[in-house]
Amino acid sequence: MSDDSAAVLMRLLPPVGWNDFATKQDLETLGKFMQLGFNNSLLELRNDMNTEFASLRKEMHTELATVRSEMHTEFGTVRSEMNIEFAAIRSDLHHEIDGLRKEIYTEFAAIRSELRHEVDGMRKEMNEGFLDLRKEMNHQTHRMFMAMLGVNTLLMSVAIAAFKLL
Repeated sequence: MSDDSAAVLMRLLPPVGWNDFATKQDLETLGKFMQLGFNNSLLELRNDMNTEFASLRKEMHTELATVRSEMHTEFGTVRSEMNIEFAAIRSDLHHEIDGLRKEIYTEFAAIRSELRHEVDGMRKEMNEGFLDLRKEMNHQTHRMFMAMLGVNTLLMSVAIAAFKLL
C-alpha cells in the first residue's frame, strides 16, 4: 500500500485508542467462553430431552397397559359371544343334519320298496330299475353334498366374521 493510501485510510478510521482493539487472546477467550456457554446449553437440552423422553415412556407404558387391559376385556367378551354363537350354530346344525338323515332314510326306504317291487315283478326291467336308483342316489348325494357345502360355507362365514372381530 502506498503512503498516500495509508494516510487516507488512517484519516477514515474513527479516533480510538489501542485499548479499543481486540487481540487474538481476547478473541480466543471469547471463543472459549462461547463454547462453554454452548456446551452448557447443549447439556441442558439433553437433560430436558431425557426428562421428556422418560415422561413420554412412562405415559406410553401407562397407555399401553390400559389398551392391553381393554383388549383383554374385549377379547373375553368376544370369546364369550363366539361361544354362545357357536353353540347356537352347533344346535342348528344338529337339527338340520337330523332332518337330512330322516329325509335320506325315508328316501332310501322308498327306493328299497320300489326296488323290491321291481325285482319281484319284472326281471327284464331290472337294469332300468338300477338306473333309476342310481339317478335317485346321485340326486340325494347331490342334495346332501349341497347341504353340507351350505353348512361348511356357513361355518366358514362365521369363522371369518369371528376372525375379523379379533
